[in-house]
Amino acid sequence: MSEFVAFYEAQAKDAFSDIPWLLDIQQKALNDFLRLGFPNKHQEDWKYTSLAPFLKNSFAVDKSKSIVKERSNIPFAAGKTIHFCNGQLVEETLAAIPLPNGVLVNSLRKACVQHKDKLQPFLTSFFPARDGVHALNTAMLDQGLFIYVPADVLLDEPIVISHAQDKSHQASFIRHVVILEPGSRATVIEDYQGDDLVEYHTNTMTTIHLSASSHLTHYKIQREGKLSHHLGQLSAVLATGSQLDSHSFSIGGQLVRSDTSIHFQEPNASCLMNGIYAPTGKQHMDHHTEVIHNAPDCHSEQDYKGVLNGQSRAVFNGRVIVAKGAYHTRAEQQNKNLLLSTGTEVDTKPQLEIFADDVSCTHGATVGQLDEEALFYLATRGIGRADASRYLVQAFVGEN
Repeated sequence: MSEFVAFYEAQAKDAFSDIPWLLDIQQKALNDFLRLGFPNKHQEDWKYTSLAPFLKNSFAVDKSKSIVKERSNIPFAAGKTIHFCNGQLVEETLAAIPLPNGVLVNSLRKACVQHKDKLQPFLTSFFPARDGVHALNTAMLDQGLFIYVPADVLLDEPIVISHAQDKSHQASFIRHVVILEPGSRATVIEDYQGDDLVEYHTNTMTTIHLSASSHLTHYKIQREGKLSHHLGQLSAVLATGSQLDSHSFSIGGQLVRSDTSIHFQEPNASCLMNGIYAPTGKQHMDHHTEVIHNAPDCHSEQDYKGVLNGQSRAVFNGRVIVAKGAYHTRAEQQNKNLLLSTGTEVDTKPQLEIFADDVSCTHGATVGQLDEEALFYLATRGIGRADASRYLVQAFVGEN
């Protein structure tokens, strides 16, 4: 593994900024990466997920301005999408997005110069590196977006960010920073796609800061190419009365790891986390969530569902921490999995750690197969097994 650490160390040094304060962040993150290395199965959080398929090849950043055929097919987003092609921002698509006065959607690189006062605090004091994957993303800080919505501004239309890759052995390191000031509202959609015939790597992080009474709806659509390796993280800090609605959908990639970390820092905030993952073939999908209730009177709700087919494998680890003094916390968590073939496997581990009184916390996990009685009932109504199975899967995904 040391050879891969050295390879990515060289990549990180090549990405170092000439902006002193940003360079300092990158150097510290690189030191963290060299200290931590890549995660392995001896670490509890990576017990069921091996990076061996990823570490078989070296994936390099390509700074050439290549153009990938636009893939985004989100109906309402036509002409309103910001594109990243092979890890590089297509500046023309950014300039074409109409925005209300005061709203900023800039490249991360330009924002570090033009909006240092708004951006720097959230790059220097957000979250420490959890592992070498996260540290490497920070060491490679260069490509990404800075989204800033001023106080009391309500964005009627979503900001859509499309990522597409079609180069073999290509690495993409992306960092998006989203800041909503008090009373503002926005929707952000991240869409990740790639060519099924090439093997590439995506390392992406989105960090979110919600000020008092702000509301963000965030979607992540992960439909990467069948040979891709996707390592992603979403981190958010919620202030008084703020609300985050997080929805994730994962169907692509051969190796997928998605981490979500939510921090309630002030009272009366809420977070809804919905996730659907549907691996097939020999895909491996790992979802880790962490919700930390540091303040009273907050509400978190998690609902993750998996539909597994072929010889696929899935992992879900949901951790809720209720800190001392976070009374009147409401935390609900459930993970349900449907296995459609005998070759599938799922490891699920919901966790509650409660250090406060007067709280309401629940968690649960289920793993099962299609109901044969329901299939038989539908067969008696003239519905073939394939259609009946599809109806039952749809009902499973759609149920509350």
